[in-house]
Amino acid sequence: MPTGKLYRNGLTMGAGGNRAPVGGKRGRVEGWSTAAVRRHTRWLYGVDTESLTGHGWSLTLTLAEIPPTPEAWTRLRKEWLDQVRASGLVLRSHWVVEWTRRKRPHLHCAVYLHDDLSTADAWRLLVGPWLRLAAKYGSGPRGQHLAPITGALGWLEYLSKHAARGVAHYQRQGKPPGWETTGRLWGHTGGWPTVEPAEVDLTREEFYRFRRLVRSWRVADARQQLREARDLGEAAAARRRIRSARRMLASNDRDLSRVRGVSEWIPEGLGMALLLIAAGDVAGAGALQAERAPGPRRAPRPQRQTVES
Repeated sequence: MPTGKLYRNGLTMGAGGNRAPVGGKRGRVEGWSTAAVRRHTRWLYGVDTESLTGHGWSLTLTLAEIPPTPEAWTRLRKEWLDQVRASGLVLRSHWVVEWTRRKRPHLHCAVYLHDDLSTADAWRLLVGPWLRLAAKYGSGPRGQHLAPITGALGWLEYLSKHAARGVAHYQRQGKPPGWETTGRLWGHTGGWPTVEPAEVDLTREEFYRFRRLVRSWRVADARQQLREARDLGEAAAARRRIRSARRMLASNDRDLSRVRGVSEWIPEGLGMALLLIAAGDVAGAGALQAERAPGPRRAPRPQRQTVES
């Protein structure tokens, strides 16, 4: 029987009978895999955006040279995080490891602090330790980025830029030359407010209708992203998303196409409304959306990339 899960920020829906569910003991980490991306995405889906407290900062921390071993990179990441947390000001943190085109590792992070610091003070607290620890790898101030995360929308913008990428994205392909493993590729510390997903069962007919509704929504959202594009880079990202959305259910294998599931960044209320429509309860879906006015939260959208070299 098809089953689905509705999270705060996204949803998953499958035809049932998965013999390799997410979970279980992980072995050697040799780079981003489909399973790793799935685990990361489902954790992000469950973060209760409206309950995030404190003062958030988004960081990108880079190197000019590749550490000689994955152990050296892991040690650098841990030492930086330990020094930042030793300040006593950190409420929670989330980090993701990715690669530049030349396979240099870098970190994307979200750090929430107890205190409302100025940008200069936040730089000293968060970026300063990285510059000291990573100096041996040519790290300098010009290669680092720091920006405030403002409210729920700021968290969604952080997700769209740094956390909502798939395994096929170039920053998640391969690993640095000479590395046999990579170490952990994402993690979080502190108290993150998360909510368990709502689980639903569907008939086959409802499952097929729901998949088509998600595809239609994804195409429409990508077209809106194209209309709102501020430059050629954002427009190109939107066009790629439109093409991907149109093909999301396509397969040359008819049997595979029939059971292909969906996983999408759709807010919980909108996902429930689509489920009601798939079940034939259009009036109930309208009432649900009206009850949640002033409208659904925006889903994270892929953005133009900023780390290239």
